[in-house]
Amino acid sequence: MNDKGNTRVRINAEAGYDALKEGAALIDHPGRTVLRLSGKDPVGMLGAILTNEVPKNENLGVYAALLNPKGRVQTDLRVLKADGDVLVDTEPEGAAAAKEILGRYAPFSRVRVEDLSEGDEPWGVLGLYGPRAAEFLGDLQLAEHESQELEVRGTPLLVAGVAVPVAGLDLIGPSSILDAARDHLLGLGATPASPDAYETARIEAGIPRFGADITPENFPGETGILDRAVSFKKGCYPGQETVARMHYRGHPNKTLHRLVVEGSPISPGTEITQEVKTVGRITSVAPLPVNGRQTFALGYLSRKADLHGPLCAGDAIISVSGASG
Repeated sequence: MNDKGNTRVRINAEAGYDALKEGAALIDHPGRTVLRLSGKDPVGMLGAILTNEVPKNENLGVYAALLNPKGRVQTDLRVLKADGDVLVDTEPEGAAAAKEILGRYAPFSRVRVEDLSEGDEPWGVLGLYGPRAAEFLGDLQLAEHESQELEVRGTPLLVAGVAVPVAGLDLIGPSSILDAARDHLLGLGATPASPDAYETARIEAGIPRFGADITPENFPGETGILDRAVSFKKGCYPGQETVARMHYRGHPNKTLHRLVVEGSPISPGTEITQEVKTVGRITSVAPLPVNGRQTFALGYLSRKADLHGPLCAGDAIISVSGASG
């Protein structure tokens, strides 16, 4: 049961998953932190510290990471542009690091960092995903990380294009406005989806999540996010030398993979073994089986592991089903 907004709706995890694949699924993202950067040159500041290049286009953002000087991921984040300001949103587990790092650089760049997720009217993120998602917002077509202000029932919201793990749109704004938008979209026929449905789609797509599959102990090259989060053509940023060296000259000691689980249930943290040796660890397990039978997981495997050989996690049999990212 979901009590968000004025409408009480019963959420069926399987129906929500089906809507993500075939219809239009509506899902809340509780805990995501939304920061607003304003001032002299927020984009210039971000260009000096992010792993990726922020596009020049006034309404186009990017996915990137913040690293420490040793090249380890402190958080990943999404940058969006809104009416002259810049918005940054992160997973709950990455919020503190994002605020600390951005706040450290902000005074030198004459940039103000404001946490919109706090206060009497906190901002949040409401996702509308699936092949029919655009139909519910006037057939709005946005590229990934492209944003546009849109009125929903006469109230403006920022809408951003999403490509992974499921294509669709994110609505970003104050909680009361998101509540009204939720009720409106449910009334139009959008299907409420549970976190289990979304998590299953994420893991099935092989997309890592900060706080689960990516932690401050990881290098970007281990996590499968290089293609999405790192530019090897941009200027310097903290940790760049380590990222470049690992990419061009060497191989990570471990890498994240999408896995298929057969047999007994497993949980994150379970060791992966091969011929009695520990060769990895499970980081995420899909809550729902896909097609009623196949359970996906994400996990790290050592570079010494035989990706084509038998693998075990507890009493379950594990097989590699493509790299993550």
